[in-house]
Amino acid sequence: MAENLLKKWETCLNNGDLNGIVELYADNAVLWGTFSDIIRDNPELIREYFEALFLRENLNVKFGSSNLRSFGEAAIYSGDYEFSYQGDEKVSCPARFSFVFYKDESGQYRIIDHHSSLVPGAC
Repeated sequence: MAENLLKKWETCLNNGDLNGIVELYADNAVLWGTFSDIIRDNPELIREYFEALFLRENLNVKFGSSNLRSFGEAAIYSGDYEFSYQGDEKVSCPARFSFVFYKDESGQYRIIDHHSSLVPGAC
């Protein structure tokens, strides 16, 4: 189910599992990451984004409210989450997200589109 994919994404991010999180994205996925100034539209660029993100000490994400809408083989998840990490002091960055999931040929949900942005005035 689509809900399981979001939980896997959260677990991979909180555990710093680079391969695990990158594998959740389809080969033709697009990522507009929270802390990125460019759009990531291939697996190498998506991996590069998470490699840089995982350099943040004690990186963690916590999901807040969210909405799931399913449309046959696709689902859209949107809501808010908060990233935290250790800099010179603890940094917390509230953000909002939209994930688009689709069911691939093997019947597994994959991330096809992911947009995330900081809440205005945050961080």
